Amino acid sequence: MNNKDQVDQIIKSYGLTDYKWIVPRENIIVAQWVRFHCQFGCKNYGKNGSCPPAVPSVEECREMIYGYDNAIIFHFPMQSVDQEDHHKLMSKLSELERAIFLAGYYKTFLLQYGSCILCKDCMAEGTRVKCVNKIKSRPGADAMGIDIYQTAHNAGYPIQVVKDHNEMTNRFAFVLVE
Repeated sequence: MNNKDQVDQIIKSYGLTDYKWIVPRENIIVAQWVRFHCQFGCKNYGKNGSCPPAVPSVEECREMIYGYDNAIIFHFPMQSVDQEDHHKLMSKLSELERAIFLAGYYKTFLLQYGSCILCKDCMAEGTRVKCVNKIKSRPGADAMGIDIYQTAHNAGYPIQVVKDHNEMTNRFAFVLVE
């Protein structure tokens, strides 16, 4: 990576301060069990163009993620988030990805937290072919098989199972950068 300081300045210009640089092969854990949680526990499985089964296999995701030498993990502690706030944050992360790309880091790729919410009603029905926002939609880290709990711990962030919707939750997004 040529200049982390340059990327740090871009990130800070978007008002994001709670993040860390990590090395994907050392810090990001990609595991098959995470995909099973998507398949057997997520309402968006098969309904969203950025969720399984519309994403590559876990092995392909691991290969893609570990093909990067640098990644940034973003931490978002939240009480509860309404759809509008969620959409604003996802838009900001999408704009950040583009800004880093335009700064010359052409391999930059965002892995958002949660499912894609660009469209109120996703038309993709579990396939990228029908996605109407192919340029902007990105998979969630969990859709890519990232064990977010262990990865957050590896980066020194707090994370725990939330038992009630009123509890503070810790969300994490990633930007892969080369």
